[in-house]
Amino acid sequence: MGLEKDHEKNAPIAGVLIGAMLSTQVLAASDEACLQHNRLASWRAVDDSTLEMTDNTMKCYAVHLRNRCIGVTRADAKLVFRTWTNLGCLMPGQIITVTAPGLGPVTCSIADVQPASA
Repeated sequence: MGLEKDHEKNAPIAGVLIGAMLSTQVLAASDEACLQHNRLASWRAVDDSTLEMTDNTMKCYAVHLRNRCIGVTRADAKLVFRTWTNLGCLMPGQIITVTAPGLGPVTCSIADVQPASA
């Protein structure tokens, strides 16, 4: 009987995880841009408010920031994502922190993510 209670406690968690995985796959299969944090292969700053990101399947995305993001164009800049899951897509409103030697952390907000035009 104790095993059944443990199973009942874990069922909602398993349901949430399965739902998150399925919804991510549906978004990835649709025309909407879904760049998952764990699939990010490379990025470069086009300017101080636009990033070009490539996932590990070589799909390119244009990530537009709400405002100018100081330091993002520096060659030694690094991006830090504030996310608790690697399965989620980059979304409008998500915060990215830019760090570089001699530069304090700069927070920047995503305005939108779109498939990059060829």
